[in-house]
Amino acid sequence: MSYVCYGSARTRITLYGPDGVTPLQRITLQKETREALLLSWPPEGVESKLGSGANYARHWAHNGFRPALAIKWDRGVQSSMETWASGAWGPAAVLLTPIALSYIFNKAMVTPCLVEPHLDKDYSFKAQPDPGKPFALKDIKSVAHSDLELVLIAEELSDIPDWAVL
Repeated sequence: MSYVCYGSARTRITLYGPDGVTPLQRITLQKETREALLLSWPPEGVESKLGSGANYARHWAHNGFRPALAIKWDRGVQSSMETWASGAWGPAAVLLTPIALSYIFNKAMVTPCLVEPHLDKDYSFKAQPDPGKPFALKDIKSVAHSDLELVLIAEELSDIPDWAVL
């Protein structure tokens, strides 16, 4: 029996200023727990049904795939954030994951962020949070935040990458 490990490093998200070019912060999220990470490529296109009755056919006009990243944690522990200043990244400051998620929701709703799902794989895409999923915090007896979730959807269509060369 063999296993394929797609990636084992943490996820990093770079937030940009209103111009979409100047980096502001770079957040390295805590490693996902057993709740896991889901990186998917839903197909996008237009489906047409041709004919009726016995002469029925389906036509799919394919436009590509839209990468989407969903991460869930059972508990929010610690992430890190670096700030861009004077042309270089500053030292990493430790912050709680719920605070890091609030930064991502605030900034990425305005300007797409750069998502690197696993730092050990050379794959990234620009994305924004899913507007259909609210930023929700659930606490355990006012001690810790649980059931945290982050869903980011790419702004551009792409092909599914060849993981053998990454």
